Amino acid sequence: MPPLISQIVGWPQRAIHWLCSGRADYTDFQRRKATPTHRTRRTLCLFVWSGAAVLMLLCPSPGCIATLVLIATFASFSLLDEQP
Repeated sequence: MPPLISQIVGWPQRAIHWLCSGRADYTDFQRRKATPTHRTRRTLCLFVWSGAAVLMLLCPSPGCIATLVLIATFASFSLLDEQP
């Protein structure tokens, strides 16, 4: 990738790091994001959304799509929520 394009592509992440640097909750989030448990849950969320996408293709009505999106979103939030 050319240097200019790589600089343009990476600016949103650099801006977030610059804005949130020094915040305890942001550093905890970054540390939690690197754990194997969180990566496993992210993979599980990918499977949930893939399954929802297949079901959306099978049932393309707006009501069915809205229901599947809400269920997949709830499942993703539940999976990625920090367990006490």
